[in-house]
Amino acid sequence: MKITLVGAGAIGSLWAGALAKQGHSLHLWRRQPGSTYTLNWQGSHLSSAETFSFDCNQPHQLADSNIIIITVKAFQVTDAVTTLLPWLSAETPVVIMHNGMGTEDEVLTLLPDNPVIYATTAQAAFRPDPHSVRHTGNGPTYLGGVNRAGQECAALAELLHAALPPCHWQTDIHAPQWQKLAINCAVNPLTAIHQCRNGDLSAPCYADELTAICQEVSAVMTAAGYPVTTDALRQQVITVINATATNYSSMQQDVAHQRPTEIDAITGFLIQQANHFQIATPVNTRLWQQIKDLEQHYG
Repeated sequence: MKITLVGAGAIGSLWAGALAKQGHSLHLWRRQPGSTYTLNWQGSHLSSAETFSFDCNQPHQLADSNIIIITVKAFQVTDAVTTLLPWLSAETPVVIMHNGMGTEDEVLTLLPDNPVIYATTAQAAFRPDPHSVRHTGNGPTYLGGVNRAGQECAALAELLHAALPPCHWQTDIHAPQWQKLAINCAVNPLTAIHQCRNGDLSAPCYADELTAICQEVSAVMTAAGYPVTTDALRQQVITVINATATNYSSMQQDVAHQRPTEIDAITGFLIQQANHFQIATPVNTRLWQQIKDLEQHYG
């Protein structure tokens, strides 16, 4: 396959190297100038690093691509899709993979004819420097079409599964998106505010706050048609906290490096949905405001 990957952050670089290892032709579309990019890619289990060199920012390669995979942050999705439009064939499937929710309507407006697929992943990666990535945690990836053309692209799950298993096709991608959003609402803001690892949230001092977050999230999810109890959701959160104990969340890293976070697509989306269903979310609203305050005082 000829694949263009848009956004070579930690997750994007992880997928780029994994797909290149499968023999696919990877072309990167990056904000940074330059026609090539060298990546030192290290898989899980302390395997030896491999080095890949990718062509970058070549409009003719973008136009020739069989698939476009977009792994930018949620607030960058609209701009990223817009920059592709002059060279993008209407038949080319576009996969959007980011934390949070809320970009779908704008993407479908920009891409009325393309097969549009959304994905959510629990794979974890860390970039120790701008040219290196390490696979730091294994987890499932789910993807599914959000328009009629996208729903006919189930074979893409096999392609991604071969590169970074496990990967599953979903007839309703919103179900795993809500599950991931729920966990992110609990883990990401707290680790960013307290600048701690995921595992630190298992301390007793966070127990009541985690329960309150899960109570609000479960109420909104249930109203949205994805019912879950507070206890079940809290257990899922604790399982993820323990399984990723040594990892730093993406939001923690964004705040640590004074970068914009995805809080609006995670907790902000939850609050937006809560307002629609007239559900009070005081704990999540406070966390959203704390992250916004941190962002406003960078530097």
